[in-house]
Amino acid sequence: MPRRKNRPGFKRGRHSLPYWMASQILRQKAPADFPDPCVPLPADASDDDIDAACREQTARLDKWLDDQKNKSGEDEPKARTAYDGRVLSACRIYQEHPLSAFNTRIKANTRDSYTDSLKIIEGTVGQRLIRNLNVLDMQNWYDQWRKPAVFVDAEGIETFGAERIDRAHDAISMWKTVLRFNVALGPRHPGSRDCSILLEALKNGGSLVNFESGGAREEEMTYAHASAFVRTALELAERGVIPRERGLYLAIGVAAQFELALRQKDIIGERPKSARDQEKAMRRGATAINYGGVIWTGYFTWENIPGWRWRMKTSKSKYRSAVNFDLTIYSLLFPLLDAVPHHERTGAVVKGEHGFAVQERSYRKWFRPIARVAGIPDEVWIMDSRAGAGTEAEEAGADHGAIKTLLTHSDKQEATTTRYKRRQDRARVVVQQLREASRPKAGNDE
Repeated sequence: MPRRKNRPGFKRGRHSLPYWMASQILRQKAPADFPDPCVPLPADASDDDIDAACREQTARLDKWLDDQKNKSGEDEPKARTAYDGRVLSACRIYQEHPLSAFNTRIKANTRDSYTDSLKIIEGTVGQRLIRNLNVLDMQNWYDQWRKPAVFVDAEGIETFGAERIDRAHDAISMWKTVLRFNVALGPRHPGSRDCSILLEALKNGGSLVNFESGGAREEEMTYAHASAFVRTALELAERGVIPRERGLYLAIGVAAQFELALRQKDIIGERPKSARDQEKAMRRGATAINYGGVIWTGYFTWENIPGWRWRMKTSKSKYRSAVNFDLTIYSLLFPLLDAVPHHERTGAVVKGEHGFAVQERSYRKWFRPIARVAGIPDEVWIMDSRAGAGTEAEEAGADHGAIKTLLTHSDKQEATTTRYKRRQDRARVVVQQLREASRPKAGNDE
């Protein structure tokens, strides 16, 4: 009789017929999802053939069991990084876990700001053990992150910038989000207990810490700023200091943001970081264009402004209601649009290099040198054009409701007004007429 180790799983059934059976290996009933728990063997097989067949089937079973073992726990999505007690590991788990809002819900630009805060946390306190932290450590982190940046000139002289309150506040808020996510993973997650204890300490010791926020911005881009930028961009392009396309399209971008009181992404669009982001933008009415293998999504395209009329759902209205713009009534913007050669009137209106839609980082980078030549203070950003548009409308005599229409703001109490599109469109025209009338005449932009 051959030894059992030579033919594992072997058993004879009725009429002495040979079988290989998984239960002979496991000493229990084979798992229900194993495909071949019982394999009949040839009745006339030699001992060597039976030995080989049993070893082959046993090897199949062993591989299947190993695969199941490797898959154990994979029913629950996991991050690549394992929790090791450090702040760094908790931050990476938040960024990597498939169910984290970082990967499922937040917008691309929000994800970028989150990433900036996470880099601060990881780079400064990433090696700290969470179980050793207390509330006062959080206050100390905030205080350190808030300190002004130090600049050293060519002569070695140090100068200090302003306190970075927003930087510190955002980083602390991000750290609380990381803690909450690790707690939400449940008791089976090894970091849940450490993070829960620290969160509870922050809650109970809230009176001992003060994480001040920077508050709302107060800077505005005025008409004088916007018109000076347009004039300077065109002059620099004409002199060959900057490319013609850069001067013209930067002027269009800034003029459009100021005149239409829209956010930057409504004017220049964005490059989605995933297919999910692209699909979401297209559901909101954006156009997707492939520029040399890079996908761009946006609303301000030449194809969307036939007859110089543009209808779009703005980001400030959460893309719920459309706004109609008659681009011919905007004296700072329309001449720039009309100056674009006909062969360039395709795709994104605001372009960058090689006729592609301008990238957000290029838009920011190219704006500041032109703005400095135009005399615009560094404290005034492109995003301040909306505030400047609202202030100009208010000073021109527009009422509160008309200004809300201009800025596409809405609330529950006034939601029914969204049904009166014509009324809103008329209010937009009236506001622009008031703004135009309040501006200095040509040759007197001061």
